[in-house]
Amino acid sequence: MRKHKALRYKIIAAIVCSIIISVLISLIPHFFRNTYTVIISSKQIEKKSKNKTIYLIYTQMDNGTVKVFKNINSFPELKFNSQDIYGGLRINRKYKIRAYGLRIPLLSSYENIVKVQAVKPYNQWQ
Repeated sequence: MRKHKALRYKIIAAIVCSIIISVLISLIPHFFRNTYTVIISSKQIEKKSKNKTIYLIYTQMDNGTVKVFKNINSFPELKFNSQDIYGGLRINRKYKIRAYGLRIPLLSSYENIVKVQAVKPYNQWQ
């Protein structure tokens, strides 16, 4: 009987530990934040499944480096306007982008856009 109780506690402890580890892993990208000044080169919509749409934003940095961002909703960031951000971005315009996450090419992981601000106000665009 004692062996069964000990085994039960070990199983429960393993399950709790795996849940904690998976939550921590999902929150790690939120600790890596950057702000970039970029020119939007292109935009693309990728549908991964029925309910999940990923907006990819292709940009060019001031030094000529190409950088790709994803633009998805994020509950931990309380960001639910990814479609509005995507629709508001104009190609060949300069923006200041705040993003979080890590770029891991092997995993097709991109930094997620949190906030976008035009460098020149809209009424000054030509």
